[in-house]
Amino acid sequence: MEMGRTGRVQVEDIVFLVRKDNRKYARVKDLLTMNEELKKARKAFDEVKFVTNA
Repeated sequence: MEMGRTGRVQVEDIVFLVRKDNRKYARVKDLLTMNEELKKARKAFDEVKFVTNA
């Protein structure tokens, strides 16, 4: 059996594995959405912090 990529497990790999289990798939999607929202909030907070220090 041949494998695609080697090394780290990617987010797409996890999504692929849980795609048929609706409960797990929904949870993974929810967590990924929350993660993106947190990244945006941190970025906005850091930009505000940077502007006030300048």
